[in-house]
Amino acid sequence: MQAKLRHWGYRISDKVGNTMLMPPRSAFGYYVNNGPRDSQRVALTFDDGPCAGSTEMLLDAMSELEVCGTFFCVGENVRMNPDIAQRLVAEGHVVGSHSQRHSRMAGLSPVDTDHIMMAEIAIEEALGVRPRLYRPPWGWLTPWEGHRLHSLGYTAIGWDVYTVDWRLPEPDARSVARQACVDVRPGSIFCFHDGFPLAETWTKHVTTETIKMIVPELRDRGFEFVTVSELLGIASYAPIEVR
Repeated sequence: MQAKLRHWGYRISDKVGNTMLMPPRSAFGYYVNNGPRDSQRVALTFDDGPCAGSTEMLLDAMSELEVCGTFFCVGENVRMNPDIAQRLVAEGHVVGSHSQRHSRMAGLSPVDTDHIMMAEIAIEEALGVRPRLYRPPWGWLTPWEGHRLHSLGYTAIGWDVYTVDWRLPEPDARSVARQACVDVRPGSIFCFHDGFPLAETWTKHVTTETIKMIVPELRDRGFEFVTVSELLGIASYAPIEVR
């Protein structure tokens, strides 16, 4: 009975959190969910990596398509795969932070900043840059988390096109691509997932196959793919200070 109550408690809290804290519905004002609506530019973003296998496959496809994206990386994943994180930057992608361990509970704390600062250190040590774009785990952004991100110099990046490429078993890539192409608007920010939090290696095909379908389709419709920083006209990284 206790296990069932905990299960339903988690489901209720998830539903409340997803309704109140996730973009683009979050009403607390800290998220940037899209770019200018008067431009045909859009941004691809990817959460939860980098992972050997899945992220590398995606990068190969994006190189062939000559398209760059913004990767919100988990700090622990960067520590496990610094070479892949370095490849991201070398190939023109932007690296943002997705917290240290992808813990939504850390973001719900009214006082904790370790999940932010530890990820920042992990990324700086691997790449020599200090990220200034942040996406909370699960997209849950409380007012106090938004305030402390702002005070630390971060911009919280949401989305207005959300995909279900994270589901297991993997969904059909054609269905994911079709819905993404229906939901897109000028200035849209897409949310995809290139890996799995705290996993050094991950096998994942749906995201790569989806990107291979939507990039040519949307280019034919006049859309241009840019990074989040280019879309919003903001800095990707902060200057490195001597510590």
